[in-house]
Amino acid sequence: METETHIVRPAAEVATKARGTRRRFERILRGNLAAAFAAAGSGVTMRQDYGRLYLAADPGIAAAVLPRIFGIGSWSRIEASSAPDLSSILSVGAAVFGPRVQGRTYAVRARRASSLPFTSQQIAERLGAALNPGATVDLDNPDVTVHVEAGVDSCRFFSDRVPGAGGLPVGASGRAIVLLSGGFDSAVAAWRILRRGVAVDYVFCNLGGGAYERQVLQIATTLTAVWGAGQPARLFVADFEPVLAELRRAVDTRLWQIVLKRLMFRVATAIAPTQRAEAIVTGECVGQVSSQTLGNLGSIDPAAGLPVLRPLAGFDKQEIIDAAERVGTAPISRRVKEYCAIVPDRPATSSRPGHVAREEANMDAGVLRRAINGARGIDLLRVTAADLRTPYLFTERIPAGAAVLDCRPPGQFTAWHLDGAENRDPLALLDEFATLDKDRTYVVVCAHGVQAAAVAEMMQQAGFDAYAFEGGVPSLKRYARDRAA
Repeated sequence: METETHIVRPAAEVATKARGTRRRFERILRGNLAAAFAAAGSGVTMRQDYGRLYLAADPGIAAAVLPRIFGIGSWSRIEASSAPDLSSILSVGAAVFGPRVQGRTYAVRARRASSLPFTSQQIAERLGAALNPGATVDLDNPDVTVHVEAGVDSCRFFSDRVPGAGGLPVGASGRAIVLLSGGFDSAVAAWRILRRGVAVDYVFCNLGGGAYERQVLQIATTLTAVWGAGQPARLFVADFEPVLAELRRAVDTRLWQIVLKRLMFRVATAIAPTQRAEAIVTGECVGQVSSQTLGNLGSIDPAAGLPVLRPLAGFDKQEIIDAAERVGTAPISRRVKEYCAIVPDRPATSSRPGHVAREEANMDAGVLRRAINGARGIDLLRVTAADLRTPYLFTERIPAGAAVLDCRPPGQFTAWHLDGAENRDPLALLDEFATLDKDRTYVVVCAHGVQAAAVAEMMQQAGFDAYAFEGGVPSLKRYARDRAA
């Protein structure tokens, strides 16, 4: 048997379940752990015994993996082992912990298998006495706590109990669809529902183009890689710009926000059966914005064909932002623009479901149907660093209203440039782009597209809707000729 390195204790909610349920949860927990170690490039050996999980794993990788696996109550690094007899326990315990407790206060906490011919109290008293010269016992607030767990096959020593992530193993409570926008709220809602053991897929209704999609994909990938180990997950991307245009044409302005959320619920409801999802999860919290009043939530929910879960219903914004810092999505969410706030003035704070439904019925239903049918699924377990960068940096067209920033030397710019383009020194642009208007789209141009990609990359990281024109000036000239023809 490999040398065991860690003791993992399931969360209390797992340990207190009925026998059959507990075994199922423990099996899922072991699978999630194995997947997390494999993703970290390391193997792990596991042994389940009397509510404990004993691991043989690389200590450094275990320290990174264990805190982010839901279903773990606490874990400890095994610092020494001995035969399960009192003489060996005293000998090894004194040798390992004697130097550590010198000049400090300490306590011994012991537990042992009931079949052993000595008690836990005897272990604590005898080992405590062996450690005593040069140290002081303090059972209430010791500097060092020596933990001893004596089983029928081995006795293990450790000094720390590290709190785990708690909750239930992901995959133990079914599957749901998370409406992901890229902001703080929806990412934290996803994290909280994962913590309840619900595996998730994500639906993203894109109102802002490729750079926005890239940010949302980064968030979904982070949630999956860091907190969702062991369970498959997909991000479904629906192009919502045509849907938004039709909504603006057909619906009362004051109800735009409410109808928009109803349409997003319809997308999630349509995709849910393909993923065997049983609920929709959103980041809404009561009263945060106009569409999240109780009256408006009552008008939104009838559009969902599944139960709607709102894990953040009672949170305030600062609590959500603080949680996002812990989850690891805050740095990305902080850069995401607010695309969903579409009502220019005086949105409805209360509405009637029937009236809202009639307004939605004014829309051409085919526009939403095409968005659903055209939704792309991205396997989040297969996303690479290149996937998060390359497809979202380049464009082959100039979007309407976009500013074109030409980074070539002035002589080349004067010889030929696209009408309306601005000549910008690339180094100066990198220093100054933070002063640009974040509400505009930017296309960066250079001779061959390489330098422009570097600039666009930095602008996207700062939250700009920015792209490099693929192929550089030669491609831009062909684009200009084709557009003029």
